[in-house]
Amino acid sequence: MNTRRTPLRATFTREKLAISSAVAILAVLVPFIDRSQYGMDVLVTMLIIMLLNVSWNFILGVASVWNFGQLAIYAVGGYGAGLIILHTSIPPVIAIIGGGLTGTALAVIVSVPTLRLYGIYTSLLTFAAAEVVQLVIENDTTGTTGGNFGLPMVRGLFPSLSPLWNERAWYWTCLGILIVAVAGTALLTRTTFGLGLRTLRDSLPYGSARGIAPLRFRVTAFAVSGFVAGVAGALYTIYNGSISPTVMGLTPMSIYVTMLVIGGMGTMTGPLIGTAIVTLIEQLLIDHPGTEFTVLGAVLLAIVIFFPRGIASEFDRLRRRVNTWMNETEPAPADDVGETTAPATIA
Repeated sequence: MNTRRTPLRATFTREKLAISSAVAILAVLVPFIDRSQYGMDVLVTMLIIMLLNVSWNFILGVASVWNFGQLAIYAVGGYGAGLIILHTSIPPVIAIIGGGLTGTALAVIVSVPTLRLYGIYTSLLTFAAAEVVQLVIENDTTGTTGGNFGLPMVRGLFPSLSPLWNERAWYWTCLGILIVAVAGTALLTRTTFGLGLRTLRDSLPYGSARGIAPLRFRVTAFAVSGFVAGVAGALYTIYNGSISPTVMGLTPMSIYVTMLVIGGMGTMTGPLIGTAIVTLIEQLLIDHPGTEFTVLGAVLLAIVIFFPRGIASEFDRLRRRVNTWMNETEPAPADDVGETTAPATIA
């Protein structure tokens, strides 16, 4: 069957490539600007959370499946990588891939029963699944997960480097993985598979009528999202030397969802912008514990009122208006995920 696809040149225009390249170059140079170990630690942690939010945004914003169990997938990826390092001689860099595959396995297991439900029931089931995973880890009596104390210390990626250069190496590693994940998901949304996901997101009955198999497409979306989340969890474990059940729970989930809403769900840059803003707020208020949640709540309320589609979507809308006014380009798609100009039939 014929399928109308958005050409890659529409995904990566000269303007977007220039802006992305400039931002990437500046990001690479950051370790030479901030020479403190604390600053680098904050940045590395932020990059790992960005990677997690990219995975979550793919399933929430692109596939429109309200999965509230993403932190369990993230944690299982971290535990999987940690156990591989502890009990085998496999290098940590390979263990990162193992963490991604572990996350994929859990995501697929959770997705099969979940995707037979709709609406609030999907959210409740994924949240319940995450709670079960957390309880299993906390109440493990075999010593495998370490219970509430977490895993024993695992070896890192760069043991021979000095502390500062270790932080820099971690920063560049996480930055490279993040760039690959963002570019990969952006390209994926332009394929037949991505078009099918967005069609199901906008109208499930219409997509089904056009031959798109909702279960198959969304299980695949869960697998892709789970792999990226598992890699993020593996990076967290290896970077921090351990992982504990505290990475899951309602509080971290609320903060990460706030990041997505502020940045803009369904956009490629939204998770990055939202994570950066919330991290900045947390660091500015680090000497005022408890205040950060009040400020984040106020920021979230303002975003929902004034920019309901998030900051990234607002920037894109403003850019399109300026371009149209200057008569330089045709009006761009509604968001940076992209849309098609005509319905398509998916085999």
